[in-house]
Amino acid sequence: MIYLDAALSQQFAPADLPAAVRSALGKPLRRAPVLAQLVVLGALACLPAERRERPTALLWQSTSGPRRETLELLDEVCQGSGEPMPFTFLATVPASAAVQLRPFVPGLRSASTLPLDSEQEANWHLLLTLAANWLAEGRYEQVLCAHLDHWPDRLSGHWLALAAAPSASALATLRTGASGPAMPATDTPDFPVALAGWLAAPAGRPLQLQSPAAPGLAVEFART
Repeated sequence: MIYLDAALSQQFAPADLPAAVRSALGKPLRRAPVLAQLVVLGALACLPAERRERPTALLWQSTSGPRRETLELLDEVCQGSGEPMPFTFLATVPASAAVQLRPFVPGLRSASTLPLDSEQEANWHLLLTLAANWLAEGRYEQVLCAHLDHWPDRLSGHWLALAAAPSASALATLRTGASGPAMPATDTPDFPVALAGWLAAPAGRPLQLQSPAAPGLAVEFART
């Protein structure tokens, strides 16, 4: 059995991100790319302090990716008078977000990124299926799944935290496959918002998320 421990969404205006980071950490994340700061804020909001040393994986998807950072790097390469700084290059590498997160989540063992092609595209089904399989195999004790985007006018992070063992904070159980009649959910970037709404509503049918690539495949959430 796989357990859902957290479902949350974060929205920031770009100018408000540094203050949010200082509020969460007590200090700024100097030279950290925006996506890395979103990773740290979301992961710490999902994981209580006592669980941050447990074996953890991070799976995140993004439409924007490090687009702005890549454009800045290209501008420095093509228009600048000197070579780009190392931090400018590192900001274009999505994996650098895990480097920023590791000091705050010592149990982080792996991090993987899924790039997406269009703004409304998402593949939560894939992230959740991978997470459920890894937890069932015993690779990790918990997996964080996220959709992160960095646009000129807004920053967003949508998060789900899954665990292999039940806890007092467990919100629901997750299984791969369909068990019967269920409430359908759409695989969109803000799926955790819909999931949180289902959790807040009176208990009813399970919530089922179909794979956008293969409608016969699904992940299903049920109340604990």
